[in-house]
Amino acid sequence: MALWWGEAKTDTTLVITNGMVIDGTGRPPLPKATVVISKGMIAQVGKAGDIKAPAGARVIDVRGGTILPGFVNAHVHYAYHGDNLKAWAQGGVTTVRDLSLIGDVKTILGLRDSDLKRPEYARIVSAGPMMTKPNGYGQLFVTSVEDAVKKVNQLIDDGVDLIKFSMEDGYAGTSGLPKFNEAEIHAIVSAARQRGVRVSAHITQGRYLKAVVNAGVDDVAHITYDFAPDDVVLEMIERGIIWVPTFTVYRNFGASLDVAVENLSFFVENGGKVALGNDYGGGPGHFELGIPHFEITMMKRAGMTPMQIIVACTRHAAEVCGRDNILGTLEPGKVGDLFVVRSNPLENPNALKDIQWVVKEGTIIRRP
Repeated sequence: MALWWGEAKTDTTLVITNGMVIDGTGRPPLPKATVVISKGMIAQVGKAGDIKAPAGARVIDVRGGTILPGFVNAHVHYAYHGDNLKAWAQGGVTTVRDLSLIGDVKTILGLRDSDLKRPEYARIVSAGPMMTKPNGYGQLFVTSVEDAVKKVNQLIDDGVDLIKFSMEDGYAGTSGLPKFNEAEIHAIVSAARQRGVRVSAHITQGRYLKAVVNAGVDDVAHITYDFAPDDVVLEMIERGIIWVPTFTVYRNFGASLDVAVENLSFFVENGGKVALGNDYGGGPGHFELGIPHFEITMMKRAGMTPMQIIVACTRHAAEVCGRDNILGTLEPGKVGDLFVVRSNPLENPNALKDIQWVVKEGTIIRRP
């Protein structure tokens, strides 16, 4: 593997050809296809015979490989580290969603928009500090309905991309942590909605699912490790709330994954939307940078098809980030993020471990 930062820059037209395109929409793959990226954006996707390379374009023949959108990890921590961002991007994850900002919000978000905005780094979508009750699970303490509204608006003014709050009773031997009441949850969601900002809810236990679903959050940041009531899950599906499972963190804490897998299976069987996320750095033990293959293994165990898994890693994960208008699929008008693997991940998910090329915003950042 060679790393060629800046090769074929965004002002150069890049043509990736002679590959099978899995575009992230869920549509059937397109064999013998070509993707054209111009000025960092996808200009054309179609049959190779129907697309002529523009004069002066850089042409890459991927020799029958599979071309996929850049993956999105929709639940990470410690994104504000160049080494992590580089490793994610090198592994085909071109966007990450950091769900717990620690430190001065304006300063850290300034890094997102300046020093860390580099071709070889995964881009960051960022929540602010996780909102909670005083002495609860999180960093930003909220004391009342009025305080919730004030702090949501301050975070948005400071530049966060989304709001996250917790409903967590305890972990690693703790229990009885302070939690929001229904009015406070609704105040958080309503204040964010008025500003056009998405809301993610941290829960790990089924008993708290109904409260966040009733409030109309956009996604739930963990599958529950205990039973999730069927009627609440069905309401979640009806409302279009996305679930981000994060099996990795449960594994690292030593929890059984059997019930969590059953919950995801029921959710998917009934039409629920799943997004990729492994809660990188959210607990002890090992977390994968690049594509979190353990999450893919568990999605498969829950009965998700290879195509459903790829959509979870692309279109749905981009939707969770509020970026599905520009990321997550290989379609004209979207950002030119993609990677190429040697064989077909619809036949063997392990094909995703054999990355040949990675392109971010039209810049080649990894090549064979």
